[in-house]
Amino acid sequence: MPRNRVIHSSPQDIEQAFYEALESADLEALMDLWADDEQVVCIHPGGPRVEGYHDVRESWKEILSAGALQIRIVPLHRVEGVVMSVHNIIEQVVMSGGRGEPQIIQVNATNVYRKGPNGWRMVLHHASPALDSEELAEDDLSEFDSPPTLH
Repeated sequence: MPRNRVIHSSPQDIEQAFYEALESADLEALMDLWADDEQVVCIHPGGPRVEGYHDVRESWKEILSAGALQIRIVPLHRVEGVVMSVHNIIEQVVMSGGRGEPQIIQVNATNVYRKGPNGWRMVLHHASPALDSEELAEDDLSEFDSPPTLH
């Protein structure tokens, strides 16, 4: 039986639902938040541009097959209009460290939401590893030649 999609009344509601779906590794709930459109785009940290609903779904399916993601978001900047909202955030992703101790990886992310007849839907998620100012000043990106996909 098909699932009924929830109508999200604000960009903040859909963003919260997005990260809740990641924390519960619920692929169906996650994909219910995306516009069912071939124009949607997702770029995971260190990964290629993924375009189209089906391919975006497959990318999340692969990532969530490893289990739930623990992500805390830090809002930085929002540009909101009547039918489009752009959120620039920092994602603090909890990963297992080398000795099993949790390690927090910071990721710069931009989420774009579009309002349609069925409420707000995600149309873009672009995430990349955050570099601190020392790394940027050195311009040494050698450690990112083949970074792991965080999400």
